[in-house]
Amino acid sequence: MLFSNSIIAILAYSVSIPVVFAQISPAQLEPLITGLAQKPSSNDLDKRVPLMTDDPTVAPLIDLQVFAPPVAPKGGKSCQVELLQHSFGNGSFNVPAVVPYSPPTGEGCGEVGRWATISLNLSVSCIGTQYDRLGSIYLSNVEIWRTSSAEPTKTGTIWNTIKDVTHFTPLFAKEGELLMDFDDIISAELLLDGVFNVVLTATFYAPTESFQTPKTSDLILPLSNLSPNTSNYFTIDNDLGGTTQVKIPDTTTEIYAEIFCSGNSAEEFWYTNTPDEFLSAFPESTGLIGKGSFREVQLLVDGQLAGVVWPYAVIYTGGITPTNWRPLTAYGTYDAPTYWIDITPFLPVLLTEDTAHNITLKVVGQGRNPTINSNWFISGSLHIRTGRSKTTGRITSYNVPDAEVSTTGGSSDGNVTVWTTITARRNLKIETELKTDEGDVTVTFQQSLNYINEARYADEGWLQWVNQTTTGSVTSTHGGRKALDDAFTYPVQVASNYSLFTQQFGGYGSEIHQSHIRALQPPTAGYRAIRSIQHAQGWVNMDDWPGLRHAINGSGATEQTFAYADDRGETYFRDVATKNDGWVKDDVWGTLRDGNPPVPPNQIFGPGGGPGFRRNVGRNARFSRSL
Repeated sequence: MLFSNSIIAILAYSVSIPVVFAQISPAQLEPLITGLAQKPSSNDLDKRVPLMTDDPTVAPLIDLQVFAPPVAPKGGKSCQVELLQHSFGNGSFNVPAVVPYSPPTGEGCGEVGRWATISLNLSVSCIGTQYDRLGSIYLSNVEIWRTSSAEPTKTGTIWNTIKDVTHFTPLFAKEGELLMDFDDIISAELLLDGVFNVVLTATFYAPTESFQTPKTSDLILPLSNLSPNTSNYFTIDNDLGGTTQVKIPDTTTEIYAEIFCSGNSAEEFWYTNTPDEFLSAFPESTGLIGKGSFREVQLLVDGQLAGVVWPYAVIYTGGITPTNWRPLTAYGTYDAPTYWIDITPFLPVLLTEDTAHNITLKVVGQGRNPTINSNWFISGSLHIRTGRSKTTGRITSYNVPDAEVSTTGGSSDGNVTVWTTITARRNLKIETELKTDEGDVTVTFQQSLNYINEARYADEGWLQWVNQTTTGSVTSTHGGRKALDDAFTYPVQVASNYSLFTQQFGGYGSEIHQSHIRALQPPTAGYRAIRSIQHAQGWVNMDDWPGLRHAINGSGATEQTFAYADDRGETYFRDVATKNDGWVKDDVWGTLRDGNPPVPPNQIFGPGGGPGFRRNVGRNARFSRSL
C-alpha cells in the first residue's frame, strides 16, 4: 500500500475543496473530448524482451513525452538539415555546444524566409546512470527550445521529440550561432556515468498552394543574458530579476513577448512549498521548503508592469518519485510550454526616445527578502512586426492593481495535522491608442487569473498532500482583431509519503494527478487546443548507505490521455499507459498519427507491465540513485 491511514484521512478531506472552473470554453473542449471517444480498436501486440537496469538485453528503452507533431504541407518539397551532433559528457557542465548556423539553400528547401513550416527533431540516447538534467537551445541568443532528460538505464534509453519552430522564421532566415546547453556531470564518486548523445535536425518545408507561408514576425530580439558561450537564460534567485536592454524600430506596429520559465533547486517543486508562517509547525529535519506555493513571473517595461505569467508545473523525470516517469514522462518534460504577453500597449513608452529601454523578467513569490528561493531559469524573446512609417500613440488606460494573495491555515493539537490554503487573483487591463501607417488602432491587453492551493500535512510533514489549480484567460485585440487568446487550466494534485525515508532500507512514494488544458491562439501561429490528463503513482526503496543514499528497487505506473485539435482541422489523440519500466499500451489516432506513431510493438509488455527497477541488495554493493 502506497499510503498509510493517516494520509488517507488527509486525502478524504479533499472533497471539501472548492472547485475552480477552467476559463477554457465547452466549445473549445468539445472536439478534444469527442475525438478521444472515437478511439479505434487495438490489435494485440507482442511482448518485448524484459528490460531493467541490470538486464543483459541490449534493446534500449524508448522514453517519451506525448506531443502533437508539427503540421506541415503534404506532397510539397522539403529538406532536412543536421544542425548539431554532440555528446554531453564529462566536462560538459556549463560548457554548451556552439556551432554556426546558415539558412538552407539545398534542393527542396524552398525560398529562404518563406517556409511554410520549420520543425526541429531532437533525438537523444544515453547508456548508464544519470540524474535528470535541464537542456536549452538558442539561435542567435534567443531560446527556441527548453527540454530535459530521461533518467537512463544501464542498457540504454532513447527519446525523440519534434517541435514546430515556424514562428522563429526571422532567426532561421539569417546566419547566426546555435547554442545547446545540456549540463551533464560524470562522476565516479556519485556513480554517474551516463552521457547524452544528441542529434538535432531541422526540416524546412516549402509552401504549397494549399499551405502558404504563414505570417510570423519581421524581427525577433532576445530577452536573455546574451552570453556567447553559456546558457542564455537568467538565473534568478532574488527580487531584481534579469534585465535586457532593447531598442526597437520606430516603425513597430506590434510587439509580443514569448517567455520560458522553470523552477530549479528549492524552486523546482514551488507548488509544494510551505508558507513561511507555518514552517515552525514542522521540525527542520523534515526538510520542508518555505516561501509559499504561489509564483508569478512578471514582465516590466522600464520598471512598469506590462503582464504576468502564472506557470504550469512541469515535473521532470526525477521529480517527486522517479519511477513515476519512466518510460512515460510528465507533460512538458521534453518540450516545456511557453507563455505570451502582448506589450504592444507599451509602444508609446518604447518609442518615446531614440535610446534603449529595459525589459525585465522577474519572479515574485510569498517570502521576504527575497520572495523566492534559489532559483528560477527565465528567458524570452520579443516578436516584432513593423510598418512603413513611424508609430506614435499614447496609453489611454492602465488598470494594473496588485495581485490579491491570501494565506490561511491551521493545525490540530500538537501539530498532528496542519493545513494551509493559498488563494490568488489578478485582473489587469491596458489600453493604448496608436497611429500607424494603417491608421488609428486601439490596442487592448487584459489578463484574468485565478489560483488556489490547499495543502495538508501529517507525521511532522513527512506526509503531504497538495491540490492546486491555476486558471486564466489572456487576450489582446488590435483594432477589434483578436491578436492573442490564451485560455487555460492547470490542475495538479500531489500526495507524497516520506514517512519511511529515514529508516534503514526505507523508501518513499507518491500519487500524482496533473492536467494541462489549454486553448491558444498565439500572435504568430494558428489556433490549437490541447487536453492532457495524467495519473501517476510510484514507490522507491533505498539502501542503508550513510550520507547520499541510493535507490535499489522501485515500481511505478502512469496513465495519460492526450488530445490535440487546430484550426486546420488536424487532430492527434493518444491513450497510453506504462508500468514498472514497461509500456502497457499505446493507442494513437487522428490525422497527425503518422507524424508521431505509437512505440514499436516490441516495446509493449502487456497488462502486467515491465519488471520494474531492481538491483541486488548488499552492504558492499555499488548502488545507483538514478532509476
